[in-house]
Amino acid sequence: MGQSKRQRQRGHSLSEAGLHKLQAKLTQVESQQGYRFTPQILAHRTQLIDAQGLHATTVKKILEQRAGVDRRSIEIMFQSLGLEPDYGDYQLAAGGGLSAAREIPAEPQRSTPPEFPGGPVPLASPYYVLRQEQQERARAEICQPGGLVRVKAPRKMGKSSFALRLLQQAESLGYSVLQVDLKRADEAVLSDIDRFLRWLCMVLSQPLGLAPHLDDYWDADIGSKVSCTIYLQQGLLRSLDAPVMVAFKDIDRIFEYPAIFYEFLPLLRSWHEEAKSHTEFQKIRFLLTYSTEIYVPLNLNQSPFNVGLPVHLPKLTVAEVRSLVQTYGLSDPVADPLTELVSGHPFLTQLALYHLWAGQLCLADLPQRAITPSGIYANHLNRCLASLQGKADLTEALQQVIKTETGLRLAFPVATKLESLGLIEFDQNCLAKPSCQLYQRFFSTHFALADA
Repeated sequence: MGQSKRQRQRGHSLSEAGLHKLQAKLTQVESQQGYRFTPQILAHRTQLIDAQGLHATTVKKILEQRAGVDRRSIEIMFQSLGLEPDYGDYQLAAGGGLSAAREIPAEPQRSTPPEFPGGPVPLASPYYVLRQEQQERARAEICQPGGLVRVKAPRKMGKSSFALRLLQQAESLGYSVLQVDLKRADEAVLSDIDRFLRWLCMVLSQPLGLAPHLDDYWDADIGSKVSCTIYLQQGLLRSLDAPVMVAFKDIDRIFEYPAIFYEFLPLLRSWHEEAKSHTEFQKIRFLLTYSTEIYVPLNLNQSPFNVGLPVHLPKLTVAEVRSLVQTYGLSDPVADPLTELVSGHPFLTQLALYHLWAGQLCLADLPQRAITPSGIYANHLNRCLASLQGKADLTEALQQVIKTETGLRLAFPVATKLESLGLIEFDQNCLAKPSCQLYQRFFSTHFALADA
């Protein structure tokens, strides 16, 4: 009988030789990658060796030489770092074996119930697919003075979940993390650059416990932008011993306010550039997340959206969807038809898996019910429609794309706007196609009814 069918021996632990070998390799890999491997990161790496992988708690238990893990878990841990374990690398604890295993609490498995998809995936969640390459590059960027990371993707592609993990990495580096949610700014704040910059200084100061005393730095003769810059240098950054990560969430909100973006975006670019020479600004790093394309008419030398590191969040691969299917405890046949329908869109994939896991949907019904008003994607598809309202050029272009089976070449401004909404993608010949079968079917039906 195979190992999966019998009770596994969980009385093993690392030997001193095994711990030394593992730690030496871990130090080498961390040095190459440029960041510390947490148990969560190591747990994700083990999925490359075993489809289910190890739980972060199991990884921690192995590194702490605690008994209560099975030999296969130790082997997976070694192999995820490119090592092959020897018999001397682990040991069976005294009294170990099946009888002892009954007295040891079972290691946590991936039985954590999933949260309903919609917001950022929690840090410890086994239901997050790590964007390892992008995460490593972003971490390297924020290690640089004035580092700036730009995460642009359509809605529900995982920007907030990615940002959450980057901010955790910043904290692990000893940085202070300051988040600026522009959706919380009042309309009156966004109507005047002076009020906006004073609001920004207050938002940045409050988490640090600083009393800003802005009137001591603000001078009408030199203007609010210089006053704000002086406050950041002398009142905020100078008081910090370690770097600070400033994360602007949904920065595209200010695109609706010309009085702000014409003044603030070049200022943000200047802070990034000043970090290359000015002592205090070397402490600052920036994270910008946004959903829409940059349509504001800024000089290229003044825009913060053509400097720093751009991060593209790709769709999930078939292998990643299959891994998620297993994490949800579903059967393997789910992955391929789901990927065919939504092409690895993270939110659409997670939403279907959640409903399948909860027993509120069966796989056979998904294709037929996907675009119905009562289907699981109804709210998302209605938001897609709302994004086209009042935009006749985009609606007409999308309609042509939907009708053309071989793809369509679009004018650049229209193409980039539809792509930024997540509705189209481009093939190797730069021809526009619907980004997934779900959109193809939904908009085909919608446009046919509209023409009737």
